[in-house]
This record gives sequence, C-alpha cells and structure tokens, in this order.
Amino acid sequence: MSFIVVHLYVLYINNTMMDKFLALELPMQIFWGIALITSVFFVIQTIMAFMGLDSDTNDGAGFDDVEMEGLSGYFSFRNLVNFLLGYGWGGVLLHNMIPSMVWLEIAAVGVGLLFVIVFVVILRQVMKLSTDKTFHLDEAVGLIADTYLRIPAEKSGVGKVMVSVRGSVHEIDAMTLGETIPTGTKVRVAKVIGSELLEVERV
Repeated sequence: MSFIVVHLYVLYINNTMMDKFLALELPMQIFWGIALITSVFFVIQTIMAFMGLDSDTNDGAGFDDVEMEGLSGYFSFRNLVNFLLGYGWGGVLLHNMIPSMVWLEIAAVGVGLLFVIVFVVILRQVMKLSTDKTFHLDEAVGLIADTYLRIPAEKSGVGKVMVSVRGSVHEIDAMTLGETIPTGTKVRVAKVIGSELLEVERV
C-alpha cells in the first residue's frame, strides 16, 4: 500500500513539474533543458575523472588539454560541457534580473565563458601540483644512495638502490661499471640508463 502511495506521489510531483516547465517561455525552457542535461553530464564527467575513466583524458583532450598552447587548448568535450553548464544556469538564474532576452543571452554566454576559464585555471593548478610531485629519474643523478640489493659487477646484472629525492625515498633498479657492490654500500648515482635504470658507482 505504501509503495502505491509513494508511486502516486512521485507521479504527481512529475506532472506538476512538467506543467510548470511547459508553462515557461520557450527561451526559459531551453535554458532549463540545457542546465539540467549538462548538470548530469558534468556530474558523470567529474566522477569518471576521479575514477580515472574520463574519456577526454584517454584521448588526450581532457586534463591534458589544459597544457596545450593557444586557443586550441580550450576546445574539448569537457569545456563544451562547462560552457553549456554556465550558459544554462546563467540564463536560469539571471532571468528575473535581466528582462531583455537579448541581454540575457549575452549574459548567459558570458557566464558560460567564465565557467570555461575558471575550470581551465583550476585544472592547470591541479596539473601543476601533480607535475611538481612527480619523480623523475634525472633528479637522482649526483645523489648518494644506499644499495638495497647487491649490484653485480661490470653491468652483468641488476641490483637495487634506495635514493631520497625531495624527501621521498625511491627504490630503483641499478647497474655498475665497476666491481660488485654489496648490499648496504653507499653509492653515487652517475647517470640514467633508459627509463627505469640507474648507473651507480661506489662513493
């Protein structure tokens, strides 16, 4: 019985909302439609971004687009959603404040562009923080490290070293041109070999 009551109440609410929507002027229906639809896209897009499933990120047009030079960095599906989100809600919220439809359209476009700029700036800051925290092997060159696993002589095998860079300790594969380096020996990072290997030497 309670299910039927709830169902009827939901139908009543939906019909009431639909009646109010249909009673609006066409421009306001468009503003509301764009605002609601893009809000759904924005929420989904945000959730996917945090989960690492963002399609824009995968095809190079999402978070990466904020690193592009010029206006081309502003053209992506993400920023289209941001623009329409600002445009739709700008039109809805400014409707009672701006009676002229022409000026309302201009204001809504301005809000949409503002949304794009704000989100691009925010993403740039996020990318900058992410980049600042990323460890690059080149930063280890010249530093003193501890041998974690024995390193065979004359590049005949790979061992491991522990090196501290900017307060963070990293365990990295290492080789040496000289004699075998036992575990626990202090070494200096001479250079980077490839993308994940260091060449070290005794201190």
